Amino acid sequence: MISHRLQRILLLIIFNTCLIFLPLSIHAEPGGSQVLIPGGEYSLGSYYCEEEQSNADWCSDEVPHKMELAPFWMDKYEVTSYDFAEFLNSHQASAGRFIEITPSVTVEFVEGKYLSRPELENHPVNRVSWYGADAYCRWKGKRLPTEAEWEKAARGTDQRIFPWGNEFPDNSRVTYRRKFSEIGFKVMEPVYSMGRGVSPYGIHHMAGNVWEWVADWFDGGTYRDREQKDPKGPETGISKVLRGGNWYYKAYYMRTTYRFNERPDQFNIWQGFRCQRDIPSGHEGK
Repeated sequence: MISHRLQRILLLIIFNTCLIFLPLSIHAEPGGSQVLIPGGEYSLGSYYCEEEQSNADWCSDEVPHKMELAPFWMDKYEVTSYDFAEFLNSHQASAGRFIEITPSVTVEFVEGKYLSRPELENHPVNRVSWYGADAYCRWKGKRLPTEAEWEKAARGTDQRIFPWGNEFPDNSRVTYRRKFSEIGFKVMEPVYSMGRGVSPYGIHHMAGNVWEWVADWFDGGTYRDREQKDPKGPETGISKVLRGGNWYYKAYYMRTTYRFNERPDQFNIWQGFRCQRDIPSGHEGK
Protein backbone atom coordinates (compact mmCIF):
# COMPACT_ATOMS: atom_id res chain seq x y z
CA MET A 1 0.00 0.00 0.00
CA ILE A 2 1.18 3.54 -0.82
CA SER A 3 1.22 5.79 2.24
CA HIS A 4 -1.04 8.84 2.38
CA ARG A 5 2.03 11.12 2.39
CA LEU A 6 3.47 9.44 -0.71
CA GLN A 7 0.12 9.73 -2.50
CA ARG A 8 0.12 13.47 -1.88
CA ILE A 9 3.69 13.78 -3.20
CA LEU A 10 2.84 11.82 -6.37
CA LEU A 11 -0.27 13.92 -7.01
CA LEU A 12 1.77 17.10 -6.61
CA ILE A 13 4.38 15.85 -9.10
CA ILE A 14 1.67 14.93 -11.63
CA PHE A 15 -0.04 18.31 -11.22
CA ASN A 16 3.17 20.29 -11.70
CA THR A 17 4.14 18.16 -14.71
CA CYS A 18 0.77 18.89 -16.37
CA LEU A 19 1.31 22.59 -15.89
CA ILE A 20 4.43 22.40 -18.05
CA PHE A 21 2.33 21.33 -21.02
CA LEU A 22 -0.50 23.81 -20.62
CA PRO A 23 -0.71 26.44 -23.40
CA LEU A 24 0.31 30.00 -22.72
CA SER A 25 -2.45 31.87 -20.91
CA ILE A 26 -4.62 34.27 -22.87
CA HIS A 27 -5.78 37.36 -21.02
CA ALA A 28 -9.56 37.35 -21.16
CA GLU A 29 -12.04 39.94 -20.02
CA PRO A 30 -14.21 38.91 -17.04
CA GLY A 31 -17.04 36.88 -18.52
CA GLY A 32 -14.82 35.67 -21.33
CA SER A 33 -16.37 37.75 -24.10
CA GLN A 34 -13.21 39.64 -25.09
CA VAL A 35 -9.50 38.92 -25.35
CA LEU A 36 -6.66 41.36 -24.71
CA ILE A 37 -4.53 42.02 -27.77
CA PRO A 38 -1.16 43.38 -26.61
CA GLY A 39 0.23 46.59 -28.04
CA GLY A 40 3.59 47.16 -29.68
CA GLU A 41 5.18 47.06 -33.10
CA TYR A 42 3.33 45.05 -35.69
CA SER A 43 3.99 44.17 -39.33
CA LEU A 44 0.83 44.64 -41.36
CA GLY A 45 0.43 43.09 -44.81
CA SER A 46 1.60 40.03 -46.73
CA TYR A 47 5.33 39.24 -46.70
CA TYR A 48 4.86 37.24 -49.87
CA CYS A 49 4.78 40.57 -51.68
CA GLU A 50 8.08 41.63 -50.18
CA GLU A 51 10.01 38.36 -50.10
CA GLU A 52 9.01 37.23 -53.58
CA GLN A 53 8.90 40.79 -54.96
CA SER A 54 5.71 39.69 -56.66
CA ASN A 55 4.08 41.73 -59.37
CA ALA A 56 0.67 40.25 -58.60
CA ASP A 57 -2.11 42.82 -58.69
CA TRP A 58 -3.19 42.10 -55.14
CA CYS A 59 0.28 42.89 -53.78
CA SER A 60 -0.40 46.60 -54.19
CA ASP A 61 -3.22 45.99 -51.72
CA GLU A 62 -1.15 44.12 -49.12
CA VAL A 63 2.27 45.79 -49.12
CA PRO A 64 3.94 44.89 -45.79
CA HIS A 65 4.99 47.66 -43.45
CA LYS A 66 5.62 48.12 -39.75
CA MET A 67 3.46 50.15 -37.42
CA GLU A 68 2.68 50.53 -33.75
CA LEU A 69 -0.64 49.56 -32.23
CA ALA A 70 -1.98 50.35 -28.78
CA PRO A 71 -3.34 47.37 -26.79
CA PHE A 72 -7.08 46.74 -27.05
CA TRP A 73 -9.82 44.25 -26.24
CA MET A 74 -11.22 42.20 -29.13
CA ASP A 75 -14.44 40.19 -29.12
CA LYS A 76 -13.62 36.51 -28.87
CA TYR A 77 -16.70 35.65 -30.93
CA GLU A 78 -18.70 37.11 -33.80
CA VAL A 79 -21.90 38.90 -32.79
CA THR A 80 -24.74 36.39 -32.60
CA SER A 81 -28.24 36.54 -33.98
CA TYR A 82 -29.57 36.54 -30.41
CA ASP A 83 -27.58 39.61 -29.36
CA PHE A 84 -28.29 41.50 -32.55
CA ALA A 85 -32.02 40.80 -32.26
CA GLU A 86 -31.94 42.40 -28.80
CA PHE A 87 -30.30 45.47 -30.33
CA LEU A 88 -32.85 45.63 -33.15
CA ASN A 89 -35.73 45.54 -30.71
CA SER A 90 -34.25 48.60 -29.02
CA HIS A 91 -33.91 50.39 -32.38
CA GLN A 92 -36.90 49.26 -34.39
CA ALA A 93 -37.34 52.62 -36.11
CA SER A 94 -33.87 52.29 -37.66
CA ALA A 95 -33.77 48.51 -38.10
CA GLY A 96 -34.33 48.65 -41.85
CA ARG A 97 -31.04 50.50 -42.22
CA PHE A 98 -29.18 47.93 -40.13
CA ILE A 99 -30.34 44.56 -41.46
CA GLU A 100 -32.39 43.09 -44.29
CA ILE A 101 -34.59 40.25 -43.11
CA THR A 102 -34.93 37.40 -45.62
CA PRO A 103 -35.38 33.61 -45.22
CA SER A 104 -31.58 33.24 -45.33
CA VAL A 105 -30.94 35.46 -42.29
CA THR A 106 -30.36 34.10 -38.77
CA VAL A 107 -32.75 36.75 -37.37
CA GLU A 108 -36.47 36.86 -38.14
CA PHE A 109 -39.28 39.35 -37.47
CA VAL A 110 -42.28 37.74 -35.77
CA GLU A 111 -45.36 39.57 -34.49
CA GLY A 112 -43.59 42.89 -34.19
CA LYS A 113 -40.42 41.54 -32.58
CA TYR A 114 -36.96 40.54 -33.83
CA LEU A 115 -35.92 37.04 -32.76
CA SER A 116 -33.21 34.52 -33.46
CA ARG A 117 -34.38 31.77 -35.72
CA PRO A 118 -34.94 28.54 -33.76
CA GLU A 119 -31.67 26.74 -32.94
CA LEU A 120 -29.60 29.59 -34.45
CA GLU A 121 -29.24 31.71 -31.31
CA ASN A 122 -25.48 31.12 -31.20
CA HIS A 123 -24.87 31.52 -34.91
CA PRO A 124 -23.49 34.78 -36.29
CA VAL A 125 -25.95 37.41 -37.37
CA ASN A 126 -25.75 37.90 -41.14
CA ARG A 127 -26.92 40.28 -43.87
CA VAL A 128 -25.98 43.25 -41.69
CA SER A 129 -24.98 46.59 -43.19
CA TRP A 130 -21.89 48.45 -42.03
CA TYR A 131 -24.22 50.95 -40.39
CA GLY A 132 -25.85 48.17 -38.40
CA ALA A 133 -22.50 46.79 -37.27
CA ASP A 134 -21.23 50.24 -36.29
CA ALA A 135 -24.41 51.15 -34.41
CA TYR A 136 -24.46 47.85 -32.51
CA CYS A 137 -20.87 48.19 -31.33
CA ARG A 138 -21.49 51.75 -30.14
CA TRP A 139 -24.66 50.59 -28.36
CA LYS A 140 -22.51 48.09 -26.46
CA GLY A 141 -19.95 50.74 -25.51
CA LYS A 142 -17.45 49.40 -28.02
CA ARG A 143 -16.58 50.11 -31.66
CA LEU A 144 -15.71 48.29 -34.85
CA PRO A 145 -12.01 47.35 -34.97
CA THR A 146 -9.77 49.10 -37.45
CA GLU A 147 -8.31 47.04 -40.25
CA ALA A 148 -4.93 46.96 -38.53
CA GLU A 149 -6.44 45.87 -35.21
CA TRP A 150 -8.46 43.13 -36.90
CA GLU A 151 -5.42 41.78 -38.73
CA LYS A 152 -3.25 41.63 -35.63
CA ALA A 153 -6.00 39.85 -33.68
CA ALA A 154 -6.31 37.35 -36.55
CA ARG A 155 -2.66 36.47 -37.11
CA GLY A 156 -0.54 37.58 -34.16
CA THR A 157 3.03 38.61 -34.91
CA ASP A 158 4.45 35.66 -36.84
CA GLN A 159 3.12 36.55 -40.33
CA ARG A 160 1.01 33.39 -40.54
CA ILE A 161 -1.18 32.97 -43.60
CA PHE A 162 -4.36 31.86 -41.81
CA PRO A 163 -5.49 32.44 -38.20
CA TRP A 164 -4.46 28.90 -37.18
CA GLY A 165 -1.14 28.86 -39.06
CA ASN A 166 -0.04 28.02 -42.59
CA GLU A 167 -1.91 24.74 -43.10
CA PHE A 168 -4.45 24.74 -45.93
CA PRO A 169 -8.08 25.25 -44.78
CA ASP A 170 -10.39 22.32 -44.15
CA ASN A 171 -13.76 21.96 -42.43
CA SER A 172 -12.22 20.96 -39.11
CA ARG A 173 -10.81 24.49 -38.75
CA VAL A 174 -13.08 26.73 -40.77
CA THR A 175 -16.38 26.80 -42.64
CA TYR A 176 -15.06 26.16 -46.10
CA ARG A 177 -16.54 25.77 -49.59
CA ARG A 178 -20.08 25.29 -48.29
CA LYS A 179 -23.13 26.24 -50.36
CA PHE A 180 -26.22 27.78 -48.78
CA SER A 181 -28.32 26.52 -51.68
CA GLU A 182 -27.42 22.96 -50.70
CA ILE A 183 -27.27 22.88 -46.89
CA GLY A 184 -28.94 26.10 -45.73
CA PHE A 185 -27.87 27.48 -42.37
CA LYS A 186 -25.43 24.59 -41.89
CA VAL A 187 -22.99 26.67 -43.91
CA MET A 188 -22.38 28.48 -40.62
CA GLU A 189 -21.28 27.18 -37.23
CA PRO A 190 -21.92 28.51 -33.71
CA VAL A 191 -19.60 31.40 -32.95
CA TYR A 192 -17.79 29.52 -30.15
CA SER A 193 -17.06 26.44 -32.30
CA MET A 194 -14.09 25.17 -34.33
CA GLY A 195 -11.41 25.49 -31.70
CA ARG A 196 -8.78 24.12 -34.11
CA GLY A 197 -9.11 27.26 -36.19
CA VAL A 198 -8.65 29.96 -33.55
CA SER A 199 -6.15 32.78 -33.89
CA PRO A 200 -2.97 32.99 -31.76
CA TYR A 201 -5.02 34.90 -29.17
CA GLY A 202 -7.78 32.28 -29.03
CA ILE A 203 -10.28 34.23 -31.13
CA HIS A 204 -12.81 32.14 -33.05
CA HIS A 205 -13.81 32.34 -36.73
CA MET A 206 -11.39 35.02 -37.90
CA ALA A 207 -11.67 33.08 -41.15
CA GLY A 208 -14.91 31.70 -42.53
CA ASN A 209 -18.45 31.90 -41.17
CA VAL A 210 -19.18 35.52 -42.21
CA TRP A 211 -17.13 38.35 -43.68
CA GLU A 212 -16.54 40.86 -40.88
CA TRP A 213 -16.98 44.60 -41.25
CA VAL A 214 -14.20 46.80 -39.88
CA ALA A 215 -14.16 50.54 -39.30
CA ASP A 216 -12.02 51.67 -42.25
CA TRP A 217 -13.00 53.09 -45.58
CA PHE A 218 -11.40 51.08 -48.37
CA ASP A 219 -8.52 52.46 -50.41
CA GLY A 220 -6.32 50.17 -52.48
CA GLY A 221 -3.30 52.34 -51.72
CA THR A 222 -3.79 52.53 -47.96
CA TYR A 223 -0.96 50.09 -47.23
CA ARG A 224 1.48 52.39 -49.02
CA ASP A 225 0.68 55.33 -46.73
CA ARG A 226 3.09 54.05 -44.08
CA GLU A 227 1.15 55.59 -41.21
CA GLN A 228 3.15 54.45 -38.23
CA LYS A 229 0.82 54.47 -35.23
CA ASP A 230 -2.75 53.20 -34.82
CA PRO A 231 -3.82 53.77 -38.45
CA LYS A 232 -7.50 54.39 -39.04
CA GLY A 233 -7.57 54.37 -42.85
CA PRO A 234 -8.87 57.07 -45.20
CA GLU A 235 -11.14 59.81 -43.87
CA THR A 236 -13.74 59.22 -46.59
CA GLY A 237 -14.54 56.70 -49.27
CA ILE A 238 -17.19 54.79 -51.18
CA SER A 239 -16.91 51.34 -49.63
CA LYS A 240 -15.95 49.88 -46.26
CA VAL A 241 -13.49 47.05 -45.64
CA LEU A 242 -14.48 43.49 -44.70
CA ARG A 243 -12.09 40.79 -43.50
CA GLY A 244 -11.89 37.04 -42.98
CA GLY A 245 -13.78 35.40 -45.86
CA ASN A 246 -16.99 33.43 -45.43
CA TRP A 247 -18.35 29.88 -45.60
CA TYR A 248 -18.06 29.55 -49.36
CA TYR A 249 -14.97 31.43 -50.50
CA LYS A 250 -11.71 29.79 -51.57
CA ALA A 251 -8.65 29.62 -49.32
CA TYR A 252 -7.12 32.67 -51.00
CA TYR A 253 -9.85 34.88 -49.52
CA MET A 254 -9.42 33.46 -46.01
CA ARG A 255 -5.87 34.71 -45.67
CA THR A 256 -5.37 37.03 -42.71
CA THR A 257 -4.13 39.77 -45.03
CA TYR A 258 -6.87 39.66 -47.67
CA ARG A 259 -8.92 42.86 -48.02
CA PHE A 260 -12.47 42.86 -49.34
CA ASN A 261 -14.82 45.84 -49.58
CA GLU A 262 -18.47 46.71 -50.01
CA ARG A 263 -20.68 49.80 -49.82
CA PRO A 264 -21.71 50.42 -46.20
CA ASP A 265 -25.43 50.37 -47.00
CA GLN A 266 -25.26 47.10 -48.92
CA PHE A 267 -26.87 43.90 -47.61
CA ASN A 268 -25.33 40.53 -48.47
CA ILE A 269 -26.05 37.15 -46.97
CA TRP A 270 -22.46 36.71 -45.80
CA GLN A 271 -21.93 40.02 -43.91
CA GLY A 272 -21.39 39.95 -40.12
CA PHE A 273 -18.99 41.47 -37.61
CA ARG A 274 -17.43 41.58 -34.14
CA CYS A 275 -16.52 44.53 -31.91
CA GLN A 276 -13.46 46.00 -30.21
CA ARG A 277 -13.06 47.99 -26.99
CA ASP A 278 -10.33 50.55 -26.35
CA ILE A 279 -8.29 50.49 -23.18
CA PRO A 280 -8.43 53.89 -21.42
CA SER A 281 -5.14 55.73 -21.29
CA GLY A 282 -3.22 54.84 -18.15
CA HIS A 283 -4.93 51.44 -17.80
CA GLU A 284 -2.87 49.52 -20.37
CA GLY A 285 -1.25 47.26 -17.83
CA LYS A 286 -4.36 46.62 -15.77
